Amino acid sequence: MKLYVRTALALALATVLAASCSKKNNRAAAFPDSLAAEEVIATVNDEPITGDELKVLAYTASGMMDSTRSPSFNIRLLDQMIDRKLMAQEAKAAGVSIPDTLVTNVLDQFVRQFGGEQQVDQMLAPMGLTRDDFRNAIQRDLTIRKYVDEKITSSIVVADADIRAFYDQNPDMFAGQDSVRVSHIILLSHEGDVEQSKKDRLAQMESIRTRALSGENFAELARQYSQDNVAQQGGDLGYFPRGMMVKPFEDAAFTLKKGQISDIVETQFGLHLIKCVDKKSARPVPFEEAKARIDMMLKQRQLSTELQNRLQKSRDAAIIVRSYEKGA
Repeated sequence: MKLYVRTALALALATVLAASCSKKNNRAAAFPDSLAAEEVIATVNDEPITGDELKVLAYTASGMMDSTRSPSFNIRLLDQMIDRKLMAQEAKAAGVSIPDTLVTNVLDQFVRQFGGEQQVDQMLAPMGLTRDDFRNAIQRDLTIRKYVDEKITSSIVVADADIRAFYDQNPDMFAGQDSVRVSHIILLSHEGDVEQSKKDRLAQMESIRTRALSGENFAELARQYSQDNVAQQGGDLGYFPRGMMVKPFEDAAFTLKKGQISDIVETQFGLHLIKCVDKKSARPVPFEEAKARIDMMLKQRQLSTELQNRLQKSRDAAIIVRSYEKGA
């Protein structure tokens, strides 16, 4: 779930136009000290932002619901939500939409990862949230992603001369290092996890490892259980050299032989199960081999700049009203 809902976009945060409501009783009372259900905290071109929306964003972006007790954290959430509203409004104006079946599939994956509908409802109830709240967020973020892919990314072209220049100017990047290709399954940890949650997560990963060692397809297990943005690619992280991953993960990955599955590895992100797919010894990377990777890297840089510019123009043109007392 985190893959989809977490957002895949490099949205820039900046100060936006602030305006105040005319009547005090129209102002949000709880924000920014806390997030209260249907309390309207701001409007973006007359479209409201509620406390519930920020709760979902806090959970999907970081799993750090405890941080919503921090006013500064909540204000950062609001800034991010304002950007999302602006992008979603642009997508709607461009006629971009997402089929309900895709939204349902993503929500179903989320429900399966957390043990079924009853368990998910029990998990969300203390936060005052429902599966419909997450469904709305999934639909919005997938629509934004489709809009960016179809209307912005598709128009970005990197010249061959720029790709060659980058290759020539960064020889150390292509000198070659030992690399390993792995797939992994991750069960994410969350700030404030109680001991029982940690025990349940470990037990689930032990069960997954047993199934993988018994011959079940690792990629299918990753699609079913992994909680990151490569789950639907079977957990494939591709090739990477040393220095690219956190040390416990890297050490385990480079220790494995081809085809071998690791013990359970714990990092600050959660519990990992790693399978070594292939290994490569160090060798200089030829330009033709590096070309596609450089093209993608330079396109991502251009995309980030383009998104920042578009968001700044949208903020300047939008009517954004922050409806709360403190820090407004």
